Amino acid sequence: MNCLYQDKIKPIGVTMPDWKELLRGDPLPWLLEPDTVQPAIRYFTLRDILGRDDSDSEVKKAKAAIMSSGPAPIILAAQHSEGYWNKPGPGYGPKYQGTIWSVVFLAQLGADGANPRVRSGCEYVLSHSIAKNDGFSANGTPSAFIHCLAGNLGAALIDLG
Repeated sequence: MNCLYQDKIKPIGVTMPDWKELLRGDPLPWLLEPDTVQPAIRYFTLRDILGRDDSDSEVKKAKAAIMSSGPAPIILAAQHSEGYWNKPGPGYGPKYQGTIWSVVFLAQLGADGANPRVRSGCEYVLSHSIAKNDGFSANGTPSAFIHCLAGNLGAALIDLG
C-alpha cells in the first residue's frame, strides 16, 4: 500500500507502521550531511522531511549550497548569455541537453529561481517553447506537444517561481 494514503485507506484491522519503523536505522544524520556532490539532498531533507520553512537559516544555507556546488553550477556554466543551452530555439533537443531539459533539471535539483541565470533560462523557455495553441512544444509547432514535457516543464516553472 502506498504510504501517502496510509492515513486515508487502511485495511480493516491492520495498523500501518510509521515509515521510520521499517528502516534499520535513522537516515536523517546521513541525509543532513553537507555534500558538495549532491547538495540538494540536505535542502530537500530539511524542507520536505523535517518540514522547515524556506526562511529557516539552515534551509537558506542548504539552498545556497545548491547554487555553488554540485550539478546546478555545472548546468548554469553551459548556458549561453541569451538564456538558452546547447542551441537557440524551442530547446527540446538534443534530448537531456537542451534548454527545456536544463530548466527541468535545475528545478528538480532545487536551484534558486531568483538567480538571474535561472530566471533567464525560464524566460527563454517561455518566449521560445510555446506554440500558437499556447501549449509547450518540442519544436515550436502545436503538433509537437508532448504531455510529459508539458507536465515536467510546467512543474519546473512553478517550482522556480
